[in-house]
Order: sequence, then C-alpha cells, then structure tokens
Amino acid sequence: MGERNGRQSKMLDMIRVNNGCSISQLKSEFGVSVVTIRKDLEDLEKDGLIVRKFGGAVPSQTGDPLESFNVRARLSRKEKQAIGKLAASLLKPMESVIIDAGSTTLEVVHHLRYGMPLTILTPAMNIALEACTSPNITVIVPGGGVLDRFTLSLGGNEAEESFARLHADKLFLGVRGVDLQHGLSDTDTRRIRLKQVMIQASQQVIVLADSSKIGKPALFDIAPLDVVSAIITDEGIDPAMVQELTRRGVQVHITHEGA
Repeated sequence: MGERNGRQSKMLDMIRVNNGCSISQLKSEFGVSVVTIRKDLEDLEKDGLIVRKFGGAVPSQTGDPLESFNVRARLSRKEKQAIGKLAASLLKPMESVIIDAGSTTLEVVHHLRYGMPLTILTPAMNIALEACTSPNITVIVPGGGVLDRFTLSLGGNEAEESFARLHADKLFLGVRGVDLQHGLSDTDTRRIRLKQVMIQASQQVIVLADSSKIGKPALFDIAPLDVVSAIITDEGIDPAMVQELTRRGVQVHITHEGA
C-alpha cells in the first residue's frame, strides 16, 4: 500500500508539472505495467486530482487548493504521520526550526509536544496557521512572494531573499527523491531554489521522506547528500540503502508500525 501511494504521489506531481502525461510516459518513468498505471490514474481521478484523457491524464482544475492538498495528504497517510511524529520528537525547547511545505512536514506540527517553546519558520501558510494554535510557539513566515496553490507555500524571489538572511537550528525538508548518485531531488523547478536557500540557512538538514521516495531520483536536483544530517523514513527502505547512507555520515531514523 505504501509503495502504491508513494508512486501515485509522484505520478500526480509529474502530471501536474508537465500539464499532462501519456500512459507510455508514466510506464517508462515508474517501470510498472500499463494495467497498474491505469489503476493508479483511476484512483487519482476518483480523488478529484486528475482527469483521464485518451492515452493519458491531465491535472484537474480544482478551484479549492486546500481540498486538493488535503486529498494528497491522504496518500501514504500512516507513513506520513509516523514520520512527522518521529521528527517532532527530535526538537528541543527554544530551538528554531524551518519547516518546509508539504503534507509530511505538516505532520511535524500535528505532533509537537504541547507547550514546548519553539520558533517555527515556514513558507507554508497552512503550517503557519496550524503552528499558531500552539502556545509558546513563535511563528515566522518570511518575506512575501507568490502563493503556490498546489503546496500552499509562498515562493519566488522575495521568499528566497528573506530565508537567505535567516539562521535556524534545524530544517525539516520535504523532497520527491533521494538517491546515492543525485542526492536530493524534486519534480518542480519552482521549488528548488527556495529549498536550497533553506538548506543554507540551517545547521542541521533533516529530510522527511517515505520509503517510496528513496532510491530513485526525481526530475531536478536540489543538493548532494553531504548536506544532509539525517533522514526520517519508514520500514520500507532497503536495508542496503540504510547501510550506505550511514556509511556516508547520514543518520537514518526509521519509523515502526504502531509506534
């Protein structure tokens, strides 16, 4: 289930970035059968995220970005919740933490220890609003910029310049791919520069990624693995990958079902 949901999440990104994809393109990218691709597209269409066309699919033109985000958040939900819970447990009182946009990083805020004093910096409007409900948390949304209706995050030159002036203890970073050759990667070039600036602004970079995103690169490079302090993922990660990441100095935290 986790592998299928992870594949569908990447598939949705690919369809959105390219404003549509053919079944043959998706089959080539994900290495599964045409039958599997069609079933994935059927699931995404049922959730209102795409519209199937002859031989492929295009993004749906939903008028409600929050609902679109919430539907995507239900993909691999258990894995995301466990990853967010483990990430929140790594925070210490009085720390400053940058929290990237995304449905997995949002789960960090959902699992913060009540009353812990923190400073949270985020480009994501939904994460900022959620964090505001917790006492003793200072929330900073740096700069201005343009709101991305897909991620609910601010982006553009204003946001990048504002984050470049900041210094944080930790960064919880969302990515679409992690592999040994290319490091961290994403599917949308519009998000790359802001992620790079947030990395530069942080003493520790902690990547949050379910196992379906590990071992295969996404379309565009963000940064090499040597910028990463730790990765938080689920039990589906290949043990050989854990061993190699550890050898390279990346600490791997693995969630466990029911934890």
